[in-house]
Amino acid sequence: MTPVRVRIRGIDMARALAIVGMVMVHIGPVRVAGGGPAGAAYRVAHGRAAIVFIVLAGIGVSLLAGDRSPERIVGAWMQLGWRTLVLLPAGLALQTLDIDVAVILQYYAVYFLVAMPALELSDRALLAVAAGSLTLGPLVLIWLERIVPSWFLPGVPAWHDASRVARDIALTGYYPVVVWTAPLLVGMWIGRRDLRSTAATRTLGLAGVMTAAAAFITSDALVALLGPATSSVDWHQLYVIEPHNEMPLWMVSSAGIAVAVIAGCVLLARRLPRVTWPFVALGQLALTTYVTHLLVLHFWPEWLNRSTYGAAWLSVGRFTLVALVLATAYLAVATRGPFELLLRPAMIRKPMASRERTDDAPDAHP
Repeated sequence: MTPVRVRIRGIDMARALAIVGMVMVHIGPVRVAGGGPAGAAYRVAHGRAAIVFIVLAGIGVSLLAGDRSPERIVGAWMQLGWRTLVLLPAGLALQTLDIDVAVILQYYAVYFLVAMPALELSDRALLAVAAGSLTLGPLVLIWLERIVPSWFLPGVPAWHDASRVARDIALTGYYPVVVWTAPLLVGMWIGRRDLRSTAATRTLGLAGVMTAAAAFITSDALVALLGPATSSVDWHQLYVIEPHNEMPLWMVSSAGIAVAVIAGCVLLARRLPRVTWPFVALGQLALTTYVTHLLVLHFWPEWLNRSTYGAAWLSVGRFTLVALVLATAYLAVATRGPFELLLRPAMIRKPMASRERTDDAPDAHP
């Protein structure tokens, strides 16, 4: 039996930060301007936390496939196929809760379907397809909204409306596959790099910062030169950076920030393993934490929801502290969270046990 590779704990730490970011979006006034520096800092997570998760999903897929030998590819297909079967109905069921949240799990299920054939692609092909999604996807969305505006009305589809659910996931929802395939494939490309190398990780982090900065500078310059967008169907929207507008420079800037955050977490967790362990533990229970916070929002919304930035920061701080303590205590007596176990069934887990693998596989989702 080949030894199991050492887990990259910084990946888990990045998941924890993304979970906290998504909770911020779900419980605070992120769509409200103002609030001074506290409000501006709070709104940073809007849309970006989800992109961190998608990049992490891509990294996890590549780590799951390892050296991409035929045996590893088949094993990865089996696990990704199973997770699709679990996450799709789970996401649609959670979306029926009385919560003002766009649940991401059903989108995740389809991302894994996209990742399965992408495992066969070369590094260059991964980036080429990501670039195609990043450039053509936004064009398709604007064109569709101009000719079929009824498809883009606010709200989420009912679970039994199969055609609208499919359209929502692929095109018109909060995380449309036609565009969000780009950060997924970028994550897969990153997952093939040597994340255990400090030099390589620093290079990735620097590249992420520079990419994000270039996107912001380009957007500001184009807005000053060509003018701002006047509506969501204005072609000027293509160069505007705005949360969840699914436009190229928004996606590029957010993906760059995501890569920088992930690289920073990998380096920090390696340098300060004891200090960062609670966040690592929370990241390993990301799916359980995500589902739990949705249930809290449904049954006890007053425990989390806040209408002002100051109160929201306090609520997020309380949630984070409780989650860190519970996650650390739970992993002192267990190895996986209750919902994470659903993604690793025995019939798939046992064949994988005899092969080299890493525990960084994408079993801890938002």
